Amino acid sequence: TRREMTSSKRSESDWQGLVSEFLICKRKLESKKEALLILSKELDTCQQERDQYKLMANQLRERHQGLKKKYRELIDGDPTLPPEKRNQVNLAQLLRDSWERSKQLAEEIKELNQRLAEAQGDNKLLRMTIAKQRLGDEEVGARHFPAHEREDLVQQLEKAREQNEELEHNLKAAVDELQDVKAERTFYQEKVNRLNLELNHILGGHENRIIDVDALCMENRYLHERFKQLQEEVNLLKTNVMKYKSALERRKNSKMNSKSNSSALTGVLSAKQVQELLSEDNGCSLPATPQSISDLKSLATALLETIHEKNMVIQHQRQTNKILGNRVAELEKKLKTLEVSGLWSLPGGRDTISLNDRALSGIQRPRSPLLELMEQQPQLKTQPPKDNRIRNGEIPSRNQQTADGGPQTLLSPQAGPEGNSKGGICTDALVPSERMLALPPSPTADEIDRRGAEIVKMTEELAAAVLECTEMENPTE
Repeated sequence: TRREMTSSKRSESDWQGLVSEFLICKRKLESKKEALLILSKELDTCQQERDQYKLMANQLRERHQGLKKKYRELIDGDPTLPPEKRNQVNLAQLLRDSWERSKQLAEEIKELNQRLAEAQGDNKLLRMTIAKQRLGDEEVGARHFPAHEREDLVQQLEKAREQNEELEHNLKAAVDELQDVKAERTFYQEKVNRLNLELNHILGGHENRIIDVDALCMENRYLHERFKQLQEEVNLLKTNVMKYKSALERRKNSKMNSKSNSSALTGVLSAKQVQELLSEDNGCSLPATPQSISDLKSLATALLETIHEKNMVIQHQRQTNKILGNRVAELEKKLKTLEVSGLWSLPGGRDTISLNDRALSGIQRPRSPLLELMEQQPQLKTQPPKDNRIRNGEIPSRNQQTADGGPQTLLSPQAGPEGNSKGGICTDALVPSERMLALPPSPTADEIDRRGAEIVKMTEELAAAVLECTEMENPTE
């Protein structure tokens, strides 16, 4: 019984396996039938196309044979044709043959190009498979470069190499040029040092205090501007001297009485005389005469001239301040340049002045002559101002004329009657640098306000006196 059961089970399993194989074979048979039907249909279409192509080929062959026969008959069968016609026929035949040959060659070229593309694809696929087999990486195809890409990479590498060589050549040329510039710079530095030493030797300067050419040029410009300003001041002083001389001559030549002499105005009066003339006590006692009116007019003219002179003095003072400002700006610029270059530092700082000569490192570096002159400038003494008056026909000196802060220029005591005889202006004040740098003391703001108030007050008093005189003169008329 057991054997029967096992045998039955085996038979059932075998039967099921056979059934499944049968079904599989049946499906395969159906697929084969369908494929056979498709192939038969394609075969029919191919046969039809073959028949059509055969028919077309036969037609073309017959046509070709007919055309050939015609041309042969034309060439061979008609010997009466002239040689020119025969040559034309031969040329037409050669042209047709060459055209057919070119068509055949074009077809061959197309076929060869197609074969070449297929061979390149096969080579690419073969390379990829070989690379996969060697490296065992399935993604190596993504990193693989084809032949044309490799050629492009090689060309780019060659171009980059050429550019690198060109850049190296340019760098070498730039380095050589830099060396030449450095050598030229050292040459000019040594030349400048030699020139400074020779200039210092010629000027008789100190060994350790080397004179700088730039500093000399800057000082020369400053002195040139100061010289121009002093020339203007000298011209102004000459005009003042001529005015005072003409006033004295008019006073000497006048034949008036003492009262008229004392009251006559010549354009040169002291502040005390003006105050006495325009005082309230004496203002109303002025006679209403043309002489008093002319005196008051001359007084107004003198005051206007004085105001003009003060304005000129202030203008010269402003020019002096401008020159000094430019000088200070140049000095600050030079000091800043020295500080940036490391040759100068602020007092009390860590950096010190570095000397080229190590033997002079322990010696204190002398200060620049320009700095000494700038320090000596406020220490120079100016002469005390004197009264700005004309008494008994005396011509005041320049210090008396500039007691109110005007520009000072020394007048020679040997000045002649013209005021400019043989050194009428002392040239010694123009030569030394210390006197050139000695500037006139600038008036303070309070002093300027005080003088302005005095001038305004005197002008008002003059106007009031003129009005009173005119009022007194009208009733008499």
